[in-house]
Amino acid sequence: MGKLLDLLDLFRKGAAVSEPALWKNRSALTLALTALILTGCRVAGGFGYVLPITETDAASIATAIAVLVGLFSTYATSDKVGLLHPKPVQPDGFPPLDSHQPAAAERRPAEPFDAERGS
Repeated sequence: MGKLLDLLDLFRKGAAVSEPALWKNRSALTLALTALILTGCRVAGGFGYVLPITETDAASIATAIAVLVGLFSTYATSDKVGLLHPKPVQPDGFPPLDSHQPAAAERRPAEPFDAERGS
């Protein structure tokens, strides 16, 4: 279940795979193999081989694979785009900066500033 949630996190804006270039290369290879399989089905039909799948079915399957791989490649390899909203950022456990600052009335000096004396 954890791996499925990790997969879904890849589709969040701000999340990406650790090696985008490797995944984009694999995506390009998958698209090329999809086109090669579709071409192979057409060539086999041209030589008279009867395949258990029609050319229309092969084209539909190739298109579906190309769309899924293209979408995955786009969303999973870029942290700029995403289908899901980014995860909320957890605040750090730092204390507030002015937690021990005195009130405004306590910060004023008891005597007024004298410009001639510099104090």
